[in-house]
Amino acid sequence: MNSRVYQVLLLMLVVASFFHSQAAVLGLTFLVIVISLYNYSASVKMVRLFTILLIPPILGLIVGYENDTYLILKDFYYFSFPLIFLLCGILLASQLEIADFLKTIVLAGVTASIIVTVISIAYTGFSALTNPYSAHYAMGILGTPAPAVALACLLFTKKFNIRLFTSFWFNILLAINVMGIYMFASRSYFIILMCFLFLLIANRIKWSWITPLVVTLIIFFTLLPTDIFTAKSSDTFLGKLLSSFNEISIGNYNTEQDINIRYRGYESFMALDGYMKSDTKGIIFGGLGKLVDLKTFVRLGVDTDYRYIPVLHNGWLYILVKTGATGVLTYLVIFFGLITVNWKKYADAKSKPIIRLFAALTIGCILSLMLTNYIITSFFNVEMSIIMITLGYSYMNFYSLLSRLKEREEAEQLKQDYINNLSYSL
Repeated sequence: MNSRVYQVLLLMLVVASFFHSQAAVLGLTFLVIVISLYNYSASVKMVRLFTILLIPPILGLIVGYENDTYLILKDFYYFSFPLIFLLCGILLASQLEIADFLKTIVLAGVTASIIVTVISIAYTGFSALTNPYSAHYAMGILGTPAPAVALACLLFTKKFNIRLFTSFWFNILLAINVMGIYMFASRSYFIILMCFLFLLIANRIKWSWITPLVVTLIIFFTLLPTDIFTAKSSDTFLGKLLSSFNEISIGNYNTEQDINIRYRGYESFMALDGYMKSDTKGIIFGGLGKLVDLKTFVRLGVDTDYRYIPVLHNGWLYILVKTGATGVLTYLVIFFGLITVNWKKYADAKSKPIIRLFAALTIGCILSLMLTNYIITSFFNVEMSIIMITLGYSYMNFYSLLSRLKEREEAEQLKQDYINNLSYSL
């Protein structure tokens, strides 16, 4: 099938994820998987590592078999997201050339940037350009991290002298995606961008700097006034950013106002409290379909109060409650293992630039998912589908390129050995 079709499907998927349409995103993802499997079923074997992520929810299902069937299926549905999107990215690596994929990601970022700007202005007028957070809040929580991933692709190709666009178009596309990040006014996307920007300079950081930096940060946060992160107003992005620490921190909840102001922290506190009171099976394997008891009714929807909630904002606690310590350890081992392997190649200046590029994208995507999973369950959120697809594509190409390089080196070594043996015999 023509690569243009896959590029269009990927663009449509990003637009669908902008509007958080689960049905459309999953439908397009399955379409890519089905038509890719027709000719490239051999690529599926590369997803074997990530199938391990399904073992904890299966064990959690066995432990929680007595829970409500609908809630069990709902949890298993969410836990399948990482595998589905990673498989989509892995299969796309067999369908789209590297340049085509990277250009599509950049174009997806541009498309998302234009959409959010147009919608923001339509909702609040041109004042959205000076206060994008108010516009973002007015139109609802919509968005996609595509501009952040697009910026990463542009900056890393520049770093490794991989030319995708002319200098003129590079600067234009870079500016549009920067504008998109600004207009989204999203703390999560800001974190994602910081993960990739950190990687741009990370391979130049000397390890001797790490210890003094950590000690300085510990002293800084120890002496920091406890209310410094309390913003005077949450109507601006800066105010919301400064309030982030308070919102997710776990502390004392004496009044309903405490709960509402710091609901995410309260939610995490109750989830952790319920988990610690579980039996041994619950501690180790969790239990799919398990609900978190908030011990009070909290307004979480329009005219709707909830006491028992099935899903958490904190993805790591969601994994802990539903799949126990086994689930958390599985995620940490797999993704930190990938970071370790890819970091060796990324930090090695002698490695091929294209291999270092995919190592950087792999590490950046993993760090983005692991950090934002703390606040928006990114592993189980269609909003983050483009990051998981990019991770799958980068993972596939990283190992494919390493394999080809190894084969080439072995072939050259055999050729050299043959020449040496021939010279010796003569």
